[in-house]
Amino acid sequence: MATIRKRRRKDGSFAYMVQIRIARKGQPDYAESRTFPKKAMAEEWARRRETELLAPGGLLVAKWRNVTLNDAIERYIHEFAQGAGRSKRATIQQMQRFPIARVHIARLSSEDIIGHAVMRRDSGIKPQTVAQDITWLGIILRTASAAWKMPVDLNEFESAKLLMRSKGLIARPEKRDRRPSAAEIEAVRAYFRRSQKIRPSAVIPMEDIMDFAIASSRRLGEITRLVWADLDEKASTCWVRDAKHPRRKEGNHKRFKLTREGLDIIRRQPRAQRQERIFAYNEKSIGTRWQAACAACGIEDLRFHDLRHEATSRLFEAGYEIVEVQQFTLHESWDVLKRYTHLRPENLVLREAPGA
Repeated sequence: MATIRKRRRKDGSFAYMVQIRIARKGQPDYAESRTFPKKAMAEEWARRRETELLAPGGLLVAKWRNVTLNDAIERYIHEFAQGAGRSKRATIQQMQRFPIARVHIARLSSEDIIGHAVMRRDSGIKPQTVAQDITWLGIILRTASAAWKMPVDLNEFESAKLLMRSKGLIARPEKRDRRPSAAEIEAVRAYFRRSQKIRPSAVIPMEDIMDFAIASSRRLGEITRLVWADLDEKASTCWVRDAKHPRRKEGNHKRFKLTREGLDIIRRQPRAQRQERIFAYNEKSIGTRWQAACAACGIEDLRFHDLRHEATSRLFEAGYEIVEVQQFTLHESWDVLKRYTHLRPENLVLREAPGA
């Protein structure tokens, strides 16, 4: 299987080239070679390398011996992340900048993974954010093992994850319960009205978009995707295209119920010729203006997505049951829906007892 050939170099010295070739039935032969300055070194390497290759899984490891984690990330992005959102792709691609990306995939160990988490922690990153790295790392490693038959040791990954969680290097995302106060909403509304007067050319109707988010519980990206053709005014419903789903990234179209306020806001939007979208504005521009408004009003830690929490909570406070609220918000289960529900006792309406 291994042959050693003595060759004269240009400087007159000799070198010993080891060639290893393994015939495989139904597949191309496996071959590799290496050169040594001494025959004893060549013979020692040949014996050790033959033993490694003939061990179970040896040829598989050899096939991927020069493939790094970065190579696996690149292939994953190309084959499986085409429909991923901007933030998810950014998280995946960010890992390519770290030292762990240069580790050979077949030699990736728990030490490498834990070392990456420690480095991220020491740079000031929160355990919840480090956990995102580890989650995507696990997805990529499992894909490499199952889809491409790369020799990934998933036991090393699981062992590392178990220790990192016990040591607080990674943690679950904190549950967010931020709801804007009435005063904060009025302050932002006043800001948008003032800026509209100062700059009439600023065509984005931010006040309407904010109020629609609260009235409809729709995400910002969903609001900008709503189209006139999907609106049923008589039934007070509308379809949202490609609604967010943990597994289905495209084609998850769902119909949701509109509140009276939500339908009224839609009705007063200008319907431009050849414009399919109801709110035909750039999502990034809306987000930028929202951040500017909060900063100008001195409002801290209020995201546009918090309006979805506000909308869901208001529906419950108005007396709707869980299954009814789901028709508005499109949450598929109570476990998910309750994360968006932050009721204020003072807003609950007392009902008369039966027979009172």
